[in-house]
Order: sequence, then C-alpha cells, then structure tokens
Amino acid sequence: MRILTIGDSWTYGAESSDPKTMSWPAQLANKYDVEVVNLAQPGSSNKRQIRMCFEELARDQNFDYIIYPLVPGARTELLKNGKWQQVWPANTGKTKTELDKLITEYWHPWNDVQDIILQCFSFINTVGNFRIKLFVTGLSFKPLKYTTEINWIEDYKNDNNFESLGIPLDELNIGIKDLDRKLRTLKALHHCNLHLQPEYFTDVVDLYLKDPAVVRKYGGELFAKEWHPNDAGYTALADYFANKIGLTK
Repeated sequence: MRILTIGDSWTYGAESSDPKTMSWPAQLANKYDVEVVNLAQPGSSNKRQIRMCFEELARDQNFDYIIYPLVPGARTELLKNGKWQQVWPANTGKTKTELDKLITEYWHPWNDVQDIILQCFSFINTVGNFRIKLFVTGLSFKPLKYTTEINWIEDYKNDNNFESLGIPLDELNIGIKDLDRKLRTLKALHHCNLHLQPEYFTDVVDLYLKDPAVVRKYGGELFAKEWHPNDAGYTALADYFANKIGLTK
C-alpha cells in the first residue's frame, strides 16, 4: 500500500526525538509495512496543504490512500514575489508578522468554519475524481473550539430566526438575506462532507489522544513540552490512523 499524508507540524513530527523516524507517518510506515509519502510542513495552512496535495497528484496519482488531518483553520497563505507566505491570524507568538497583525483585525472563528467546510468540500470531491481513498479528520485543527459556529449551522431552521442562534450580526456585518442563504448553503455542504468523510469534524486530540484509556495504553504522558505529541503520542496517532484506514498489525 502507498499512502500520501499532508498536514502541519503534528504530521511532520515536531517535538519527537526524530521526525524522520518517530512522526506518526514514519511509524505508520515502519509498523504496518506500507510506503508513506509525507508532505507535511510545520506551520502549514489547510490551503497550503491542499495545494501541495493537488500538485503532487498532478505528477503522481499512484496512491492507495490519502490521510489529511486538518490544521488550524485561521491559517492561510499568500503569494508574494513568487513565494508562498504563511499567514496566521490570531497568532500571539514571537513569530507574529505585520501581515498576521493586519489580518487578525478581520479574523473571526466564523471565517474558520466557513473556510474549512468549503475547502473540504472541494478537496474531498476532487480527490474522489482520482479514485483514491481518503480519510479526513481534525488533528491540530480543534473542531470542538468551533461548537458555537457549527451549532449556528446545524440548528438553523431556514426561518430567518437568527436571534435564537445567538449570532452576533453586528460583529459579523452580514445582511439577513445573505445570512439565510449562507447558513442554508453551509449546512448542505457540511452534510455532504459528513456523508463522504464522517469524521472530518472529529477532534482527535480531545476525543482520542487525551482519553485516559489511551494515555494508559501508551504508557502515560503523550505530549511534549509544547503543544505537540511526544514519541509515545505519535505512536498512538500512528495506530489511530492505521485503524481508521483498515490496516492491521
């Protein structure tokens, strides 16, 4: 089996003892005897990873599976002088750029949810045209952070009643007619995504990697000093993804 993986630092293997051998794609390859091509890059946006995947597929479609753990929805990329610049609104770290600061003024978690739904709809259906199996889920993208925004979509009754949803209309600066159409459309797209990839809005970190039973199974602490898994955490993720695509040891 030949597998293509895309993602950010969590798929690259940041904070492992050796990303080349201890990232979850590397452990997946070694433990389950499959070939894995890992295109993950630390700090990547979903836009960047989808672009890189399409570029790879344009050259090589010889893959049996693509595994796509979604990354933080706030990130994006812009092309400047022939080079793709990664932008991370709401970034509070030392690497915050002037562009990060500028776009942060316009950032709202509602944007993240819209972008994820639209990007996944495009990605899932495009990969389908290649006849390649696909597994999409949430990893460093934390879907549970967006419960309010998803509830706006799922709870909307197509009745122009937005007050019951608690949507901050003034903050979003969106017209009533536009919002009605947007919610109807996003609900339809979201349900299409769920039909094709039921776990694309599943929070793997909170619902799996922090599960006490999983922590015990893999010997205790599964996280390194920062936000990333340690070697044991990456082992757990390798087994998680292996199970999801039907590999057995």
